[in-house]
Amino acid sequence: MDKKAILIVDDDPGVRETLSHILRKKGYMPITAAIGKEALDKIKDEMLYVALIDLKLEDMSGLEVMKNIKKHFPMTECIMITGYASQGSAIEAVNLGAFSYMEKPYDMDQLLVIIRRAIQKREAEEALQESEERFHSLFEDSKDAIYITTREGRCIDVNQSGLDLFGYTREEMMVLKPRQLYGNSIDRRKFQKEIEQKGFVKNYEIKLRKKDGAEIECLLNVSVRQANDDGSSLEYQGIIRDITEQKQNQEELKRTLERLRKTLEGIIQTISITVELRDPYTAGHQQRVARLTHAIAKEMGLSEEQTEGIYMAGIIHDLGKISIPAEILSKPGKITEIEFSMIKTHPRVGYDILKNIEFPWPIAQIVLQHHERMDGSGYPQGLSGNDILLEARIVGVADVVEAMSSHRPYRPGLGIDKALEEIVQKQGILYDTEVVEACLKVFAEKGFKFE
Repeated sequence: MDKKAILIVDDDPGVRETLSHILRKKGYMPITAAIGKEALDKIKDEMLYVALIDLKLEDMSGLEVMKNIKKHFPMTECIMITGYASQGSAIEAVNLGAFSYMEKPYDMDQLLVIIRRAIQKREAEEALQESEERFHSLFEDSKDAIYITTREGRCIDVNQSGLDLFGYTREEMMVLKPRQLYGNSIDRRKFQKEIEQKGFVKNYEIKLRKKDGAEIECLLNVSVRQANDDGSSLEYQGIIRDITEQKQNQEELKRTLERLRKTLEGIIQTISITVELRDPYTAGHQQRVARLTHAIAKEMGLSEEQTEGIYMAGIIHDLGKISIPAEILSKPGKITEIEFSMIKTHPRVGYDILKNIEFPWPIAQIVLQHHERMDGSGYPQGLSGNDILLEARIVGVADVVEAMSSHRPYRPGLGIDKALEEIVQKQGILYDTEVVEACLKVFAEKGFKFE
């Protein structure tokens, strides 16, 4: 612990020696002076916490010494000590800023208690001053606008960033009406009620108006506090951050992402057309599957993002068929086991083509898994149950329904009723029950039809 300096000003050498000895034992650093001038010379370079001053000195009064100390070191606490006590001198000492007043002979324990309290007061004042300085520094150095207003909206204080942001002088800001700043962007009474009910409003997006009339996008954080002890008056303290540029950047990013998304959609559509040009009998199959997957996903309440990903995967789920000879795909008769083995490679081939493209959806995995089945009897990995992506389970059901209901080279179309009968009979075995139920609803209740 740093030793705290205590000045002893007394013309009695015995008093100075005794006090110095006791204070040193208590961990303080005593500094002694016999007269006022000597005391004032000694304190020039010292950080004094407390001064013990005899009221009567040879060259000047103790009150004059205290006045000089307080003038140059206002936080030093002074304790007046005298053997010539009078009510008038005690009152004068306290009025001039003395922490306490003691008469000789004094009780040493009592004096030590008073010294300790004086030091505590000094430390509390230092802490408060540091806190105020830190607040003032944060207030003035902040890049955000910081303000304090009355409940009625009259500005009490605002930092330089606030003046710069809105273009007003400090004098103009002090008389500014709230409507000039807020315009019609909020219902002020409703906003005020919300703040006072919760005590604060956090990250409130609002448009505010500058002096030149330009509107800026802002993020507002406001808290309310009592301005007096009885709570009859309230003050609002707020921080305003200009997010105009940030919002503009977000909008530009949104537009860029939308352009990229449309580009991806165009690429996917082109890939789909390329595949179907090789297989005229299944032309439109992927588009019809995609439409059904989209309807099922919406019926199941999936997110817009997830629904769009399922639709995109549906459009190119048979991409891998590009590697299968066209004569096999369009063969009118029954295909051989070898030919079927080749066809079964198309999910893996599609996956290998797509796996290095950074889509915002798991398209490559959906394509890979769309022929997997709930009981593990599917291909190419033999996945089962929840190991199969939900999106792939949806594409799988839509793929079966569309394929069975449509014409194929090796058989005529079986119709939608037979296709739905197939997925009902095998729900929970080959097909996800929840997906099957949603599929039935989009046909029966939503009137879905293949075009």
